[in-house]
Amino acid sequence: MNAIRISYLLASVGVVGLAFMLIFSSSVILFTFNWGMSSKPMLGIVYFYDREDPLTIVSDLQRMKDDGFQIISIPFVWDDNPKSAVRIKTNVLYEWAERLGLKIYLRQPYSDEALLKYLSFYHVDYLQIINEADAWLLKTWVVPGEVIAIAQKNAETAKSINPNIKTVSTYAVPFTLPNLITGTAEHADIVGIDIYEKIQLDTFPIQMQTLLTMTGKENIWIGEFGCATLNDEEQADFLIEGLNLFAKNGVEAVIIWSWNHCEALSIKSRLAEQKIAEWTKT
Repeated sequence: MNAIRISYLLASVGVVGLAFMLIFSSSVILFTFNWGMSSKPMLGIVYFYDREDPLTIVSDLQRMKDDGFQIISIPFVWDDNPKSAVRIKTNVLYEWAERLGLKIYLRQPYSDEALLKYLSFYHVDYLQIINEADAWLLKTWVVPGEVIAIAQKNAETAKSINPNIKTVSTYAVPFTLPNLITGTAEHADIVGIDIYEKIQLDTFPIQMQTLLTMTGKENIWIGEFGCATLNDEEQADFLIEGLNLFAKNGVEAVIIWSWNHCEALSIKSRLAEQKIAEWTKT
């Protein structure tokens, strides 16, 4: 997620892609595609646990479990010192996630060397091998082959430690840069789209069909799903609208951004948390 992602959205879609999105924005939401998956997606939540104390981590995980979340998406943080504060917090998080039956989705690591050490200590269920590959390309100005190489190296490192880890590659706009998308997806078990804007909801079924067709995958995630506003009702309505849409389209998992430490996007103790908890129980 980034603060000016809509600028990247418009830049990466281009004139043709944007026109395509606008043409369909008023009507495409009426259509759904049945991919033979469960009627409700697994729910995940991005959690910046490294900014909390251990007791809060335990309390938050229990609350997330009660709300109906099944996956905890965490940033990649590592320290070689096993007695460091971040390692102690990480130990607490993994211990309690296991107790509560919560799956861990580790976000893109900053190096494959650090990832190798990390996976030698902690059991990860899902690993993001590249985050928003298309937008990341524009932000870093590296050539597509470098982005693909990062995804490949992360995937190979993870699988060398645990072949059962599911690898995930996410994208901001699946209409563009087909070689980059297919190249990174080749090393992923699951592909995902990140959504923060209404136009992305309106065009979602077409985005989903496009991405699955391009990559040949059967599973799709919403890698990040959020609404940046301090208006509680607006945020809750947007998130529930999206969850209902994703369920109708057979999305496998939705990762909400975020639980904490994002002022306009966080859901903890806001109406969105309450409404999501109610949604999971209906």
